[in-house]
Amino acid sequence: MLTSMRQLVLASLTVFPLVTTAASSSIFVSPKKDFAFALNVPDDSSSSDLFFSLAFTIPPSWVAVGLGASTMGGNPLVLMAYPSASGHNVTISPRRCYGHSEPVYDSEIDVKALPGTGLFNDTTYVFNGVCSNCRSWSRDGKIDISSTAQEMVYAMGPSADTRSDNPRESVKVHSSYGSFAMDLVHATGTGGVPVIPASENVTSVGAVQRLTKTGYADKKAILHAVFMILAFVGIWPFGILVLRVGGSVRWHAINQVVAFGLVLIGAILGFVISTSYNRSKKFNTPHQIIGILVFIFVIAQLVLGFLHHRIYKKTQQPTKIAPIHVWLGRLVILLGIVNGFTGFPLALSPGYDFALLGVVSFVLLSFLAILAVGTVFKKVMKKSKQSEPEATGYDLEPWRGAQPEVQPSAGYIVRDPPTPTRLGVPPQGARQFV
Repeated sequence: MLTSMRQLVLASLTVFPLVTTAASSSIFVSPKKDFAFALNVPDDSSSSDLFFSLAFTIPPSWVAVGLGASTMGGNPLVLMAYPSASGHNVTISPRRCYGHSEPVYDSEIDVKALPGTGLFNDTTYVFNGVCSNCRSWSRDGKIDISSTAQEMVYAMGPSADTRSDNPRESVKVHSSYGSFAMDLVHATGTGGVPVIPASENVTSVGAVQRLTKTGYADKKAILHAVFMILAFVGIWPFGILVLRVGGSVRWHAINQVVAFGLVLIGAILGFVISTSYNRSKKFNTPHQIIGILVFIFVIAQLVLGFLHHRIYKKTQQPTKIAPIHVWLGRLVILLGIVNGFTGFPLALSPGYDFALLGVVSFVLLSFLAILAVGTVFKKVMKKSKQSEPEATGYDLEPWRGAQPEVQPSAGYIVRDPPTPTRLGVPPQGARQFV
């Protein structure tokens, strides 16, 4: 990592040599030295410019600095950078942050690229630029150039590859973030692009680390995926086996209610997640549209199942609801599984589709095998109950066999055992012998 940082600063110096007339600056260097941000405030009273240099090594997919706030919830002005589509340049994306969600591109923030921007030594991206209106951006949003401890935040994306020329590109949630305080008085001087000193032991100058967090992940998104896959790929298909093979209506109902609970929680999480990313805030992606339809079908399926069972208990006869319930259930499971394959690309993690395909294939083959074996077993058991096997071998209790028929003899009356009859009506089938 130190080698990468050395390459980073050397790349900057190849364009902007460090001399006595270099622009004044304050510099922040991340704890792992994989990201640096330097700022210069021109001392020209007629200027509202801010010069800056933003550099990062290849592993982070994107980096961002938030001016004027100690947290993302403080609505800072964000300077985000990521590799261009070609991979040989840097795309700068000035954005506005509104709470704890993905910052939104703001075309009114005027940022221009300056010489020294690009990829250096195939390891380090550098963006040198100037912003003409980054000192204030809303009624309350501003930086105080007279402050010796101006609050700022930073964030870095995961190692996933993000390349785009689009400044509105939606990105994955940060994997690490933090905050720092920067001395803007120290950064004030002759206007120009600030330079990061060329040293393996480079450290922050005029900036103090406040907070640092690493290993962050969007747990809501993870739970959403787990709950939905568990319900549509696991629990609901298992509920079919419980009814078809096990023949248990009660456990089938319990199973389906549990699956519905997971889908309900997953749907709520999905709604919350959608409001956190620019690519999903409009609820117009295939994954979201199919998801809404599936959730409506799930509620209808639950209601139809309840009505069918209630009517069947009263009449003990098949209902017209039954086939609708069966086929709607199959459609719900199919759409739910298909929608899983559209969810991972929306989360910018299309590689997980291969893992999902493996899980679905295994569950499908297991389901068909269990269903086939269960069907054959039920048929065998049914035939065995319908046929009585002939007695063979030694009879241990011969007295329990058929009694010999008594032959009638003269002078005796032999009758069948009496059966209940109406008064004055002889029993049916009575026999008399004289």
